[in-house]
Amino acid sequence: MSVNRSLEIKQLVLAKSLYLHGCSHASGNDSVSMMLAIHHFDIAIEMILKCMAAHQGITPERGKYFYFDELLRRVNGVPSKEQVRSLHEVRNIVQHQGDMPSMESVIKYKGYTEDFFREVCCQVFDIHYEQLHLSVLVDGELLRECLLKAEQAFENGDFKQCIALCDDVLRSAIFDEADLFYRAGELTGYWGAGEELRMVLGKDYLQKYEEKDYYDLARELRGAILQWGGAATVLQFLGEYRLDFLQHMKIVISSEDISGVELKDSAEFCLSFVTGLILKWQEEGVFRGQEASEREESTSTGV
Repeated sequence: MSVNRSLEIKQLVLAKSLYLHGCSHASGNDSVSMMLAIHHFDIAIEMILKCMAAHQGITPERGKYFYFDELLRRVNGVPSKEQVRSLHEVRNIVQHQGDMPSMESVIKYKGYTEDFFREVCCQVFDIHYEQLHLSVLVDGELLRECLLKAEQAFENGDFKQCIALCDDVLRSAIFDEADLFYRAGELTGYWGAGEELRMVLGKDYLQKYEEKDYYDLARELRGAILQWGGAATVLQFLGEYRLDFLQHMKIVISSEDISGVELKDSAEFCLSFVTGLILKWQEEGVFRGQEASEREESTSTGV
């Protein structure tokens, strides 16, 4: 059976993205985070099993979709099969009975999932786990290249550099590629900002105070209002990543004091967070390059 290698790699990258997203949930101490972590690990493994089935030319016995037990039964060379089955059973208990997994259980299955993923990559798909760069999912060339550098730093064990590069990517996405503060200001105006705020934020506002003794005060106050408004309203672009953003900033600020396994886990968290957020914004079409493409498409189609 002919296998589309690029599609195969992309599917594995998506599975890795799910796994890393689960890792970010696993770092939380609340019940919902632990539930989501278990679900993400289980779905990631199921995606990998389906990739293995396609790689081996196996099709579903009934209908268009595989059942999980069928995948375990028919796919050849599934490593850690009992651990994989155990994770799926835990996921079913969480979903159907509402029983909360313990933190110890989440950490255990996080390790099982990564071990499974690494072995399948090498033994089945002839690629190292670290070579599955999530940056391939990013459309913008600049952001993709910057994110790749962060991934490579993590791959090389330079976790502090990875954290710093992740923060650089985030800043570039916010200020250079999307200019979210300007967009946040637009939304502020739409949702009820009065004439007074529009006047203060206007570019010509300070001109009438140029000859006044309090010009510097007016300039500073206008700047502070602009910064406060932008910082307050830009949070809406984070969506479900608001708490992850706070965790990311905490890691960036304290990265010099982190070491050992905690440093690796922190770098992995930052990489997962930044990648997921960029892909979210990409899906929402907030980047400048996407706006230009959309305008060109509208012009060519006459819309």
